[in-house]
Amino acid sequence: MQTLIVVAHPNIADSPTQQFLKASLPDADVIWHDLSSEGQFDRQRELHLLAQADRIIFQFPFYWYSAPFILKKWQDEVFGGEQGQYQFLAGKQLALVVSLGQSLARYQSGGSEHYAMSELLRPYQAFADKLGWHYRAPLLISHFAYSTEVEKQALLIRYQQFLTMDDPTNFAAQGDWLVAQLEKMATAHPTQAANVSLVSEQLTTQLEQYRDLIWQVSQIKQGEKD
Repeated sequence: MQTLIVVAHPNIADSPTQQFLKASLPDADVIWHDLSSEGQFDRQRELHLLAQADRIIFQFPFYWYSAPFILKKWQDEVFGGEQGQYQFLAGKQLALVVSLGQSLARYQSGGSEHYAMSELLRPYQAFADKLGWHYRAPLLISHFAYSTEVEKQALLIRYQQFLTMDDPTNFAAQGDWLVAQLEKMATAHPTQAANVSLVSEQLTTQLEQYRDLIWQVSQIKQGEKD
C-alpha cells in the first residue's frame, strides 16, 4: 500500500514536530509531499501523485480551527471543476495527522474550546465523502514541544503504524506490527538477535493470550444472545 503524505506547514524547516515526523518515516512505500516547496501547483502532476497512492494523509498544524491556507489553495487548484472528473480517484483512504499547540483535553465537551476535534475536522470528512474516499480517524499530536523522550518514541511507533497499517487502532494488529519490527531488528543487528528474539517470543505469547481472551468473550456474548 502506497501512502502519500501531503504536508501543509508555513515553515517546515523550523517546526520540531514536522522534522521529527519526517525523520520517523518508515522504510515503506511512503512519499513525503511538502506543499510549501511549491509555487503554482501543477494540477496534472498532483493528480498523478494522488492516483498512485492508496492512502492520502493531510498533515498540518491546527491554526484557528483549520489547516494552514496552503492546503486550501492546493485543494482549490487541484480539485477545481466538476466532481465527476475525479471518479478515477475513488476508493482511496484519507486520514489526518494534526498537531496541536494546546492540550487535547481542551477540545472536548466541557473543554475550553467547546468543540471536539471530530467536529472541527468535519470539513475534511465531507471532502473525502465527496470524492468517494474512506475517511479514517485522525492522529492527533498535542504539546509535542513538552514531550519526553519516552513519549516521542511512543509517537514514532504510533506514526509509523498510522502510515502503514490497515487498521492502526486494532490492538492485536499493533502487536503483530511490533513483532514484525523486532524480527527486522534481529536481522539487522545479529549481536542483539538473542535478546530481540526473546522479547518477540514474549510479545507473541501475549498476543495469542489476548486473541484467546477475545474469542472467549465473543462466545460468552453469543451465548447471551442465544
